[in-house]
This record gives sequence, structure tokens and C-alpha cells, in this order.
Amino acid sequence: MASSLTVRQLGILRPNHRETVFCQTLVVGNSVAAYTATLAILQAGGQVCWAQAGTSAGGEIWPRQSRSHPAESYFSWRLGRRISPWEAGTIMSESQQAFWTHWRSPSALHAASSSTSQSAPTAGAETARSQSKGGQFREAIAPYLQNQQLILIPQGLPIRVLYSQQRGQRRVHQVVFHDPTPHQQFQVHARLILDATTDARLQQDLVADAAAPLSPEHQLTVAEAIAHHRREARGYFFADSVALVMATGEPGGKPRPFSVPLRSLMLRNTEGFLTVSLPGCVPQLRPLFAHPRAQWALGEAAGQIAARAAQLGSIQALRQPTHWAWRLQQTLVRQGIPIFAFDDVALDDPDFEAIQMVAIADVVRTMRRRDLSFRPATPITKAVLASALARLPQSKVASPDDATALSDVTANHWAEQAIQTAISNHTLSPEPDTTFAPGKVLTKRQLWQVMQPLLPPAMTTPLYPLDDTPARRRHLSRSLYPILQSQLSE
Repeated sequence: MASSLTVRQLGILRPNHRETVFCQTLVVGNSVAAYTATLAILQAGGQVCWAQAGTSAGGEIWPRQSRSHPAESYFSWRLGRRISPWEAGTIMSESQQAFWTHWRSPSALHAASSSTSQSAPTAGAETARSQSKGGQFREAIAPYLQNQQLILIPQGLPIRVLYSQQRGQRRVHQVVFHDPTPHQQFQVHARLILDATTDARLQQDLVADAAAPLSPEHQLTVAEAIAHHRREARGYFFADSVALVMATGEPGGKPRPFSVPLRSLMLRNTEGFLTVSLPGCVPQLRPLFAHPRAQWALGEAAGQIAARAAQLGSIQALRQPTHWAWRLQQTLVRQGIPIFAFDDVALDDPDFEAIQMVAIADVVRTMRRRDLSFRPATPITKAVLASALARLPQSKVASPDDATALSDVTANHWAEQAIQTAISNHTLSPEPDTTFAPGKVLTKRQLWQVMQPLLPPAMTTPLYPLDDTPARRRHLSRSLYPILQSQLSE
């Protein structure tokens, strides 16, 4: 990965003066986002160089940014007890939940170590080591340092970003660092560079050096992010959303989730560069992204994106297919990263992936915009099924001339257009007495009869027991997901 490198123990490097390190992906920064981005790339099989942009000798490898932010519990009126933030499963990924679950505050670790020092000092020390942030961090990256899949450069401050430009398109390819201890410089050359510095230092350098104004592809606004302003339970959901962050619209208000689109991590007309720790946004939103759990979400998503881009050659190649965003979001969801916030669909729910992906495609979401509940056990009616079928990507909207007269579905019915579309597409039929029975609860057997012709031909095994018990919303999402995969893979 480099020429004439001085390699320290466990893959920690100190480049020589004017030396150039070559790598596939470069992560710059000592933030929580830098850690999670690096780890996500490694776990996806990628090769990465992590320049911590600091002055430590490699021993201080847990970002200071995270130290004063424990995961606070809160009281749930629905459950009647205090719960941890990861227990609700609203926005935290599987890896982040595992991290905070096993973490204990330094005072708690000291107490545990002291209480076991007389009887079992070795066990107490092992507990403290395994439950500290630094202990989890070192344990996670140790295998990658040993096999040199990860190259760690702990010393060196970024001073300049180098790029080439042709026909208005900028290609970032190198970062110059200054190592203050021996007063020398070195460069790291990479196909993709992730700016995970706490103050987006690399992006600032690019913007200052640009001959023309340089801005994110999308800049998040307060109206998009703050659910309080939207009078809804969540902020705006973007077609290319890749991460969830919590925000409070007013002092003392309840935090609500909002989505971060991939475009806010990218600069216009710029390839080979992702802004990880600080997405493009108005100044009022910047403090929201400084929270460690927000940093974790941003870094983890960016790491998965970087790994996928490395496989395809570039982020531009990743965004070329017609339905690239949905496919990318599927990759993230399969890594236990929620993209659409629900407070009643846990990460270990057997239908987590199906419910997430169907919601992302805007086929079946929440029943009410003012709460975060999916209600997977709620029975489905013919009207609900018609609404979902009408939202499928390849559904053809019914022409007014083809409308079927239904005595129980007026023009003011909330699903009237969807019902007419379902009838026109021959996916649902009226009742024999010229009614549609929109409120009729469907059984699982009836749901399967409707969905089976729409499924891929190879899928003949029922996705749930075929009986006369009510079909639930989870069964609907489970049935729709293979259809979406078939239609969005084209």
C-alpha cells in the first residue's frame, strides 16, 4: 500500500518525509464517524487507511468526542417502565446498539474493578477492559491491523487536499499531512477520501481553494429536518436517505428522527470525496451532527457506501443504475442499519428487512403521520391492500374512463383512486353485489391468492401459513418485498 513505509507494530505507520502512501480508501479524522466508517469498510471486506489527524502515538485511539455522551434511558408510557434508547429500536443500528449495551461509564467500571480487586483481580480487570469504549474499539480493529487490511496513521494533521479538474468535474485524489513531531510532510493517495474530521476541515480546504462556488448536492434545512415544523412524527424522508439522526424542534421537546440523504454527503461536481462527520446543512442543524450517536450513524453509512463504491469503481458508478438508491439502502438495511424510523419494529424482528424496504419504497409506511408506529399486527383490509398495490413501481394508474361503479366507494373515499387502479389492473375484484367492501378484513389465504400472481415465477412456496386467520400488516410487507425486489432490480 505504500513505498518505503516505516511499519510499526500492529500496522501502525509513520510515513517518512515526502513519502506517498497509496490506498483504496482513506478515512481522515479522529471522530466517532471516522471510527465507524473505518470499521464498516473493514467488515465489508474493504481495505482502508485511517489517518487519525492527531498527534498521539497510537495509544489514544478512542475519539474524545464520545466520552461525555452516555446512552440515556427514558420512561415509556406505552410499556410503563424505563427503557434504553436501543430497546425501542427507532434509529440505532445493530452495531451501535451492541456497542452502547456493552459500554459502562468509567465510574461504573472503576467500582466494578475495585469490588473484585481483592477476590478476583483478573476477572475484574477483564470486565473493565471488555466494557470500556477503548477496549471494544481495540478488540474490533485488532484483526484488521494484524492482517494489514487496516493501515493506521495516528500522527499527522491534514493541511491540503489535492485534486484534478476537467470540464468542470473535480476529482479528489490526495491529502497532504504535516507531522509536527519531526516537522515533516507526507501524502496519502486514495480512490475515495472520507472527511470525518470534526470540523469538516478537508471540505473547508476544498471550498476555499475552489475557483467557483462549491456546495453540497443537497443542503438540509430546518423545515426538512425538524418534525415539529412539519407537524409529523419524523422529518422529511429522501429517496436517497442513508442515515437517521435525532433532532428536537424546541427546548425540552421529544427528539424525533430525520433522514440524511447521500447527496448531503457529496459536493457538487466532485468525485472521490465524501463529507462524513458534517453533512451539508444550514448552520442551525450543525450541532445535531456532533452527538456521538449521530456521528456513529453517519460514519457507519458512509463506510458501507465507500465499500460498495470501491467494489464498483466509484460513487458515480454506484449511482448509475436506475434504482441505485433503493439497492444501496437494501445493503444498509441488511447490515442492521434502519433507514426508515419505526418504534415498534425491532432489529431482530423477522420481518425487519421487508418492513424497512417496503416503507423505503413508499408502498406501506405508518398508518398515521404523527406517530412512528408501523403496527405489524394490525389486520389489513381490502382498501389497505388496494392502496399498497397501487403504489408498486410498475402499477398502472386507472383512467377515469375505466372507473367501475361501486356503491360503497365514493369519490371522497381515501382509497378510491387506489381501488379503481387495483380493479383496472385486475389485481382486486369487486364483490358480486357491485360493492367493493373496502373495510373487509382479509385472511392470509385471501392475501396469498391476490399476491401470488404478482410474485416472481420461481416463488411458489407460501410466505406464511395459509389459513382463515386475519392477514396482518407484517404479512403484507412480507408479500410485497419480493415483488419490489423483482421490479426494482430491472
